[in-house]
Amino acid sequence: MLEGDVVVYDGACGFCTWAAEWVRQRDRHDRLRFTPYQATDLETLSPGLTPEMAAHSVYLVTRDGRRYHGARAVFETLRRLPGVWGVIGAVGAFPLFSLLAQPFYRLFANNRTYISTRLGLMACAVIPPRQAE
Repeated sequence: MLEGDVVVYDGACGFCTWAAEWVRQRDRHDRLRFTPYQATDLETLSPGLTPEMAAHSVYLVTRDGRRYHGARAVFETLRRLPGVWGVIGAVGAFPLFSLLAQPFYRLFANNRTYISTRLGLMACAVIPPRQAE
């Protein structure tokens, strides 16, 4: 069982890295862990979760093994924050709201490199692991 819920994000995406840090700063109760998918053993974290899946969507893996992705993962992550962000997350985590938000999440995710560049965010925040020599 995990020590906390884990947010798996694209560490090569400037916006994704910025967003993970933004949430981390607001997680006053230390409920969340953050890891770029490029530096994580995804199969151990959540059996069946592949790098290809994580390259296309943010994932939240809960300590009891449930897995959310896309808009639902964003809302479930916010739900774990205190205050107004938790309320927004709780409302958005309802399946109907998450389903309605998913096309907007997909549009944003598909254009995250462009958005990161336009916002002046770093394009690559993860140093790739060393290759075997």
